[in-house]
Amino acid sequence: MDGLDRTRGVRLRWSAVAALALSGMLAGCGLAEPKQTYEQAYEAMRPDAVAAMGEAWPGVKMEKDSGGTEECGGLDISADKDASKLSAHVTYRGNVRPGDGRSLAELARAAGKRLTERGWRSGSEGRIPDEGGLKFSAKSSSRVRLQMEKPGVHGWAVVLVYADEPNDYGVSMSLATKCLRNPAWEKEKKE
Repeated sequence: MDGLDRTRGVRLRWSAVAALALSGMLAGCGLAEPKQTYEQAYEAMRPDAVAAMGEAWPGVKMEKDSGGTEECGGLDISADKDASKLSAHVTYRGNVRPGDGRSLAELARAAGKRLTERGWRSGSEGRIPDEGGLKFSAKSSSRVRLQMEKPGVHGWAVVLVYADEPNDYGVSMSLATKCLRNPAWEKEKKE
């Protein structure tokens, strides 16, 4: 009996290892990838972010600072990436008017609260609890960072409030998608 029990245990362990390896291969082959495209993820986040910036920071002129897409398709082990998958990103920046008496944390919290009202939640990077139910990923006397995620959307928003000088605050909100399918690439391949 003792030898039989050990053999069965070894077989079970090897079965578990094989199942884990198979699931890893399926994920690597793209069979377990999200169906969402980078465009869908971006468009699911952008309206909420634009509205939240306007409500949280009224009177602040937010300008698009940077944005674009990055090719991230192809094999994970390869340095050569193609456009079969893309990640999109954009950053908006502005300066808070001198008369606004809110602290860095209050400015970040205001944007986070507006996103939360739209169904967002603190991101996985959040480690510093806030009394408003949010979790900051960085909080100091010169910089506050808050990462937010929208359930069901493969991307995130980062709210950054920083002090250039005392009482001279800058605010930014960045949106980024994960590396997701590029529908234009799929159309090109079919043609």
